[in-house]
Amino acid sequence: MRAWFERLDPRERLLVTAGAAVLLLLLVYALAWAPLRSAYRSMQENVADQRETAAWMQESAQRLLQLKGRRGPAAQGLGGQSLLALADSSARADGLGDVLRRVEPDGSDSVKVWMDGASFDQLLRWLGNLDTRYGINIDAVTMERAAGMAGRVNIRLTLQVPEL
Repeated sequence: MRAWFERLDPRERLLVTAGAAVLLLLLVYALAWAPLRSAYRSMQENVADQRETAAWMQESAQRLLQLKGRRGPAAQGLGGQSLLALADSSARADGLGDVLRRVEPDGSDSVKVWMDGASFDQLLRWLGNLDTRYGINIDAVTMERAAGMAGRVNIRLTLQVPEL
Protein backbone atom coordinates (compact mmCIF):
# COMPACT_ATOMS: atom_id res chain seq x y z
CA MET A 1 0.00 0.00 0.00
CA ARG A 2 2.84 2.34 0.88
CA ALA A 3 4.61 1.61 -2.41
CA TRP A 4 1.44 2.38 -4.32
CA PHE A 5 1.03 5.67 -2.43
CA GLU A 6 4.63 6.72 -3.12
CA ARG A 7 4.20 6.06 -6.86
CA LEU A 8 1.36 8.59 -7.03
CA ASP A 9 1.93 12.13 -8.26
CA PRO A 10 2.16 14.74 -5.50
CA ARG A 11 -1.22 16.09 -6.52
CA GLU A 12 -2.81 12.63 -6.36
CA ARG A 13 -1.19 12.01 -2.96
CA LEU A 14 -2.75 15.22 -1.67
CA LEU A 15 -6.15 14.17 -3.03
CA VAL A 16 -5.90 10.68 -1.46
CA THR A 17 -4.72 12.15 1.87
CA ALA A 18 -7.56 14.69 1.89
CA GLY A 19 -10.06 11.95 1.02
CA ALA A 20 -8.74 9.76 3.83
CA ALA A 21 -8.98 12.67 6.28
CA VAL A 22 -12.59 13.38 5.26
CA LEU A 23 -13.42 9.67 5.53
CA LEU A 24 -11.82 9.53 8.98
CA LEU A 25 -13.86 12.56 10.12
CA LEU A 26 -17.07 10.98 8.82
CA LEU A 27 -16.31 7.73 10.63
CA VAL A 28 -15.57 9.56 13.90
CA TYR A 29 -18.85 11.45 13.56
CA ALA A 30 -20.93 8.41 12.64
CA LEU A 31 -19.40 5.98 15.15
CA ALA A 32 -18.70 8.24 18.12
CA TRP A 33 -20.12 11.75 18.08
CA ALA A 34 -23.65 11.08 16.78
CA PRO A 35 -24.37 8.18 19.21
CA LEU A 36 -23.00 10.16 22.17
CA ARG A 37 -25.07 13.19 21.27
CA SER A 38 -28.20 11.06 20.88
CA ALA A 39 -27.60 9.37 24.24
CA TYR A 40 -27.06 12.77 25.88
CA ARG A 41 -30.37 14.11 24.52
CA SER A 42 -32.16 10.96 25.62
CA MET A 43 -30.75 11.29 29.13
CA GLN A 44 -31.79 14.95 29.29
CA GLU A 45 -35.38 13.98 28.39
CA ASN A 46 -35.29 11.17 30.97
CA VAL A 47 -34.11 13.56 33.69
CA ALA A 48 -36.88 16.01 32.80
CA ASP A 49 -39.47 13.21 33.02
CA GLN A 50 -38.09 12.05 36.36
CA ARG A 51 -38.21 15.60 37.75
CA GLU A 52 -41.81 15.93 36.62
CA THR A 53 -42.68 12.63 38.31
CA ALA A 54 -40.92 13.68 41.51
CA ALA A 55 -42.82 16.99 41.57
CA TRP A 56 -46.10 15.12 41.03
CA MET A 57 -45.28 12.72 43.87
CA GLN A 58 -44.39 15.57 46.24
CA GLU A 59 -47.65 17.35 45.40
CA SER A 60 -49.56 14.12 45.96
CA ALA A 61 -47.86 13.56 49.31
CA GLN A 62 -48.87 17.06 50.39
CA ARG A 63 -52.47 16.40 49.37
CA LEU A 64 -52.49 13.15 51.32
CA LEU A 65 -51.13 14.89 54.40
CA GLN A 66 -53.80 17.59 54.09
CA LEU A 67 -56.53 14.97 53.83
CA LYS A 68 -55.14 13.03 56.75
CA GLY A 69 -55.06 16.23 58.82
CA ARG A 70 -58.77 16.88 58.16
CA ARG A 71 -60.17 14.31 60.50
CA GLY A 72 -63.89 14.70 60.97
CA PRO A 73 -66.04 13.29 63.74
CA ALA A 74 -64.98 10.04 65.34
CA ALA A 75 -65.17 7.07 63.00
CA GLN A 76 -68.38 5.09 63.28
CA GLY A 77 -66.85 1.63 62.87
CA LEU A 78 -67.63 -0.68 59.98
CA GLY A 79 -71.39 -0.60 60.55
CA GLY A 80 -71.66 -4.37 60.80
CA GLN A 81 -70.02 -4.97 57.38
CA SER A 82 -66.83 -6.87 56.73
CA LEU A 83 -63.87 -4.78 55.63
CA LEU A 84 -63.90 -6.64 52.31
CA ALA A 85 -67.52 -5.71 51.58
CA LEU A 86 -67.03 -2.15 52.82
CA ALA A 87 -63.97 -1.56 50.62
CA ASP A 88 -65.77 -2.89 47.56
CA SER A 89 -69.08 -1.08 48.10
CA SER A 90 -67.52 2.24 49.12
CA ALA A 91 -65.17 2.22 46.10
CA ARG A 92 -68.13 1.64 43.79
CA ALA A 93 -70.17 4.33 45.58
CA ASP A 94 -67.33 6.84 45.14
CA GLY A 95 -67.17 6.20 41.37
CA LEU A 96 -64.22 3.81 41.31
CA GLY A 97 -66.14 0.66 40.38
CA ASP A 98 -65.00 0.63 36.76
CA VAL A 99 -61.29 0.73 37.72
CA LEU A 100 -61.52 -1.66 40.68
CA ARG A 101 -59.72 -4.84 39.61
CA ARG A 102 -59.61 -6.92 42.77
CA VAL A 103 -60.33 -6.83 46.49
CA GLU A 104 -59.16 -9.76 48.58
CA PRO A 105 -58.76 -10.46 52.29
CA ASP A 106 -55.31 -10.21 53.84
CA GLY A 107 -55.71 -11.66 57.30
CA SER A 108 -58.61 -11.00 59.64
CA ASP A 109 -58.32 -7.21 59.83
CA SER A 110 -57.04 -6.10 56.40
CA VAL A 111 -57.77 -6.32 52.68
CA LYS A 112 -55.72 -5.77 49.53
CA VAL A 113 -57.16 -3.57 46.78
CA TRP A 114 -56.02 -3.28 43.15
CA MET A 115 -57.15 -0.45 40.83
CA ASP A 116 -55.90 0.41 37.35
CA GLY A 117 -56.41 3.82 35.75
CA ALA A 118 -58.14 5.36 38.79
CA SER A 119 -58.71 9.10 38.89
CA PHE A 120 -56.27 10.41 41.48
CA ASP A 121 -58.80 12.92 42.83
CA GLN A 122 -61.55 10.28 43.21
CA LEU A 123 -59.06 7.93 44.84
CA LEU A 124 -58.09 10.56 47.43
CA ARG A 125 -61.75 11.28 48.13
CA TRP A 126 -62.46 7.57 48.62
CA LEU A 127 -59.49 7.08 50.95
CA GLY A 128 -60.45 10.20 52.88
CA ASN A 129 -64.01 8.90 53.29
CA LEU A 130 -62.76 5.52 54.49
CA ASP A 131 -60.60 7.27 57.06
CA THR A 132 -63.12 9.80 58.35
CA ARG A 133 -66.27 7.64 58.24
CA TYR A 134 -64.90 4.27 59.25
CA GLY A 135 -61.43 4.89 60.70
CA ILE A 136 -59.83 2.62 58.12
CA ASN A 137 -56.06 3.04 57.75
CA ILE A 138 -53.78 2.50 54.77
CA ASP A 139 -51.17 -0.04 55.81
CA ALA A 140 -49.19 -0.24 52.55
CA VAL A 141 -49.51 1.46 49.18
CA THR A 142 -47.84 1.25 45.79
CA MET A 143 -48.89 3.87 43.27
CA GLU A 144 -47.69 4.75 39.80
CA ARG A 145 -48.88 7.08 37.11
CA ALA A 146 -51.03 5.26 34.54
CA ALA A 147 -49.32 5.28 31.16
CA GLY A 148 -50.78 7.83 28.76
CA MET A 149 -53.56 8.97 31.10
CA ALA A 150 -53.17 12.32 32.82
CA GLY A 151 -54.44 12.40 36.39
CA ARG A 152 -54.84 8.61 36.52
CA VAL A 153 -52.93 6.11 38.64
CA ASN A 154 -52.50 2.38 39.06
CA ILE A 155 -52.59 1.55 42.75
CA ARG A 156 -52.11 -1.46 44.98
CA LEU A 157 -52.94 -0.87 48.64
CA THR A 158 -53.66 -2.65 51.87
CA LEU A 159 -56.47 -1.29 54.04
CA GLN A 160 -56.56 -2.15 57.71
CA VAL A 161 -59.08 -1.77 60.52
CA PRO A 162 -57.33 0.09 63.33
CA GLU A 163 -56.72 -1.66 66.61
CA LEU A 164 -58.94 -0.38 69.42
